[in-house]
Amino acid sequence: MSRIALLSRCVALLLVVPVAAGCELDPYCVNGCGEGPGDAGDAGAPELGMIDGGSPDLGPAPCIPTGDELCNELDDDCDGTIDEDFDLTTSPRDCGRCGNACRALNADVACVSGACVVTACLDGFADLDPITEDCEYRCPVFPIAAEVCNGLDDDCDGQIDEAAELPPPPADLCRTTPGTPCASARPVCTTRGTVTAWFCDYASSVEFDPSVQNGLVLEESRCDGADGDCDGVVDDAFPTLGDACDDGGRGACRDEGVIRCDPADTTTTRCDLSALPDPVPGAPSAERCNAVDDDCDGIVDNADPADPARVRDAMVHIVRGGADFWIDAYEASRPDATRVAVGTSAGRACSNPEVRPWSRVSFADAEAACSAAGKRLCTGAEWRAACEGATARTYPYGNAYEAMTCNGADRDAVPGGPIDNAESLTGALALCTSEDGALDLSGNVKEWTNDARGTVGAQTIYVVRGGSYESPALGLSCATDLSRATGDTLLPTLGFRCCRDTAP
Repeated sequence: MSRIALLSRCVALLLVVPVAAGCELDPYCVNGCGEGPGDAGDAGAPELGMIDGGSPDLGPAPCIPTGDELCNELDDDCDGTIDEDFDLTTSPRDCGRCGNACRALNADVACVSGACVVTACLDGFADLDPITEDCEYRCPVFPIAAEVCNGLDDDCDGQIDEAAELPPPPADLCRTTPGTPCASARPVCTTRGTVTAWFCDYASSVEFDPSVQNGLVLEESRCDGADGDCDGVVDDAFPTLGDACDDGGRGACRDEGVIRCDPADTTTTRCDLSALPDPVPGAPSAERCNAVDDDCDGIVDNADPADPARVRDAMVHIVRGGADFWIDAYEASRPDATRVAVGTSAGRACSNPEVRPWSRVSFADAEAACSAAGKRLCTGAEWRAACEGATARTYPYGNAYEAMTCNGADRDAVPGGPIDNAESLTGALALCTSEDGALDLSGNVKEWTNDARGTVGAQTIYVVRGGSYESPALGLSCATDLSRATGDTLLPTLGFRCCRDTAP
């Protein structure tokens, strides 16, 4: 084949066979388009080599420039060097390989030795995740600052209020009053309610207020038996604790108690009626002379002659000739008198058994006490009539003197040894009883009577009847009127009893 024909065929093949960029071919097939047996030694008429048993071997494709060099692992400018304008070790757009751009969230990046590296986080961000190359953590405080106790990550290290970074708490923050729940308190950085600050680790019984620097309330609000504000006083916001209280009832119907904290509501108190060992209050009963409002009407020891069903002072009815009156069955006693105490109430005179008689009383006070009970002091004649009885006895129990029947000077109050003279309880000597049922008209304490016998200076002299525990036989008789005293006399051996004209 001629050289011109061979060249034409080579060009035709180039037009139909794509030529790869950078392929080095002999465009004119001067040396043939392929290699085959005999190519090197046949100088006169070279033949084209055959590929695949029939296709001609055209040799390497020619390099055709396509423009400036690109980073694509090809020789775009056909200068024999691939990607020579690109430094894959430092280029952030092609780091390590073409097209590998360095990117990281919220960060500045660089290509170092063919690897993408975060050189710095943007302001307000931090890289806390060792797995990623991003600055994924947004700082809650910007610009960052030293850590303080506030519930925030001030230094942007992912930790909040870490103890090692915090400055010391305020000096003397905690109240540590000895003997209170605050005694061992120490400052801690914590959150209470919605406030994070330095608080004190007080016991649970301590009340705290986040608006106050040391966390303590200014005044306790709970009534719980604890010193909630650690001021050394328990429940000082409730000053009535321990005071007496009642259920609002009257007299014997009233149940009394003590003011205590209300266990159902610690903000208030209640009247604890079980706090006192008093008996359960009862229903209204007949009024007695005992300094108690037995009938629960709000009036203590009140007399009501219109209501005979009420039991009043014990009195006996005396009818002697033209005299018709009532006299106390017992020597007068104070309303609050007991077996061991004379009492202190001077509201009115009572006629009760088994109590201490009312002595050391002046004539005027005795008269007033009888009047307050709806009575009066007995006259001398009334007193003698009650003592002698219908048979005019010498003594209330009979005509013969009996040393141990009534409480006179000859009675030994304490058996054994010498005679001991002492006051006895009203009605204690049951045999010392008159014909009508009045007791102690002889002995125990003398009794004022409204029987005036002259004056001494400005004082009236009155006859005192019946004798006392210091009187001999003569002074214990019903008829004797030799014992007398001025109205202002006060003696432990001098008392009284009352009379009235109508039934009690």
